[in-house]
Amino acid sequence: THSPFVYQLVDEVLYRKPTVDEVNAVPLCYKRAGKREEKNYLFVERLLRTFPFGTYKISDKSNNPDLVKLFERNCTILAQRAIYYINTVDDYQKILFEMQEDDIIIVDSPHLSKDQEKSWRFLKQHSKVVVTIDLFHLGLVFFRKGQRKEDFIIRF
Repeated sequence: THSPFVYQLVDEVLYRKPTVDEVNAVPLCYKRAGKREEKNYLFVERLLRTFPFGTYKISDKSNNPDLVKLFERNCTILAQRAIYYINTVDDYQKILFEMQEDDIIIVDSPHLSKDQEKSWRFLKQHSKVVVTIDLFHLGLVFFRKGQRKEDFIIRF
């Protein structure tokens, strides 16, 4: 990648191997769901630790309490950033209206259905969105001033 921000994210967060303790701490529901879900959970955990945030919103069709605990555990009142985790076909226009500089949207399974694919394309094309990273099973949306608009597809 030609973006130092994305290169650092890929190098230090995406491709970093989890420790044995981190793998052992993955909730049972994610372990039972398979390697992909476990891998996604560990990545989201690393992402949340890398980008301190003060508020979060979870739109999750499964209402998974372990996901809520993950966000609660990493939330800090000192940070200004908000992180949205979306696992539904939600009102993206409303979410985008609320977004500020440095906020992040995590989209779970952006290619799972035609509706989710359409919503993912809408996010990528929106003028407020600066950087998108398509990991296939997860999509990341960043709102960063001072960087040109770029869309990345990264193997994960």
